[in-house]
Amino acid sequence: MTAYSHISVEAPTQSWMGVFAIALGALSLVVTEFLPVGLLSGISRDLGITEGTAGLAVTATAILGFIAAPITAIAIGKIDRKRVLLGLTLLLIISSIMSWQAESFAVLLVARIILGIAIGGFWAISITAAAKLVPPEKVHAASSIVFAGISIGSVVAVPAGSYIGTHFDWRIGFLGASVLAIVCFFLQLAFLPKIASRRGVNVRHFFGLLGVPRVRAILLTVVFIVGGQYAGYTFITPYLEKTAGFDAGMLSGVLFAYGVVTVIGNFVGGAFAGRNLQKTIVATVWIFLVSLLMVAAFASNIIVVVAALMMWALSWGMAPVGTQLWLYDATIETPEAAQAMNTSVFQLSIGVGSFAGGVAVNSVNLQSSMWLGALILSLAVITVYFIGNMKRKDDALSPLPRRIPLK
Repeated sequence: MTAYSHISVEAPTQSWMGVFAIALGALSLVVTEFLPVGLLSGISRDLGITEGTAGLAVTATAILGFIAAPITAIAIGKIDRKRVLLGLTLLLIISSIMSWQAESFAVLLVARIILGIAIGGFWAISITAAAKLVPPEKVHAASSIVFAGISIGSVVAVPAGSYIGTHFDWRIGFLGASVLAIVCFFLQLAFLPKIASRRGVNVRHFFGLLGVPRVRAILLTVVFIVGGQYAGYTFITPYLEKTAGFDAGMLSGVLFAYGVVTVIGNFVGGAFAGRNLQKTIVATVWIFLVSLLMVAAFASNIIVVVAALMMWALSWGMAPVGTQLWLYDATIETPEAAQAMNTSVFQLSIGVGSFAGGVAVNSVNLQSSMWLGALILSLAVITVYFIGNMKRKDDALSPLPRRIPLK
């Protein structure tokens, strides 16, 4: 049984084109959110700020995503999800155009804050909205298509940003993002049917989630994994350029390979998690930690750095699969609230991680962001073992998985 297999189909007809329109929206959001990672050096030079400060373009978006996810889930109530998705995509368009036209870092930050609102709201409802567009037996396929949009966006964003930043004005990246967002809006307008919701999310659902110790521990694991990732990855472009000595061609190629291996990691993580979820997550966080330590410790050895980056990409692709399976197993009766909570924690972790990495870069050097990421991931390793012990105790007490009650 999937996390969404119990959701009734409330759209009047199945709409695979609607599912693809939502997936394209997911892709567009991911591309726009992480474009600054590849454009960081150009933004820093052009706007006269440090690279650590430029990293706030990622932090601001993530923090607003953290705030917006639960608020949006509660505020929209039973409103037609098509209207909500169109409104959030419109915010994406506004943000992208503002970023393209930004002549100061202050304007860019405002644009990124608007993007954060769009991201938080979109992630809170997109998977469940897609699930309502298809028959119950096809829910897993619809969810996978939306997640594929996320994965492809993660492949495209950073290497595309790096290439654009090397050969063109960094604003060209946001011009392209604006065009993509406009295409998404009109596809959603054309192909999304009315998506009714018979039951909204309320504050009690969130308190219900947080009242379960295992759920709290899983969310803490997400904080450490995602925080460690973005403490380092936010500054990967200037790190590879200035510390590891990569030229422009090598940089774009390696970052593209990183994205491809991340997608492969999604499938690898899913395959192994189906056999033994706990062992898969333990292996994931250890590979993650070792790879970051290698990137930090062997910056002068390009071969080691490239190999470590591919290990890093594989583990990053595997990590969300395992944590989502853990969370869905514990929250299967409240999917929209769980999705909003996971989105909120994920975005908060991006913001905290990238901010902490920026402080390290400004205070010490670029290499310190990689060491900091490894330190945070070491906490994830400890927490994963702790959750494994909790799961064994729960299984010993009852053969049934713990569920969050609806009321």
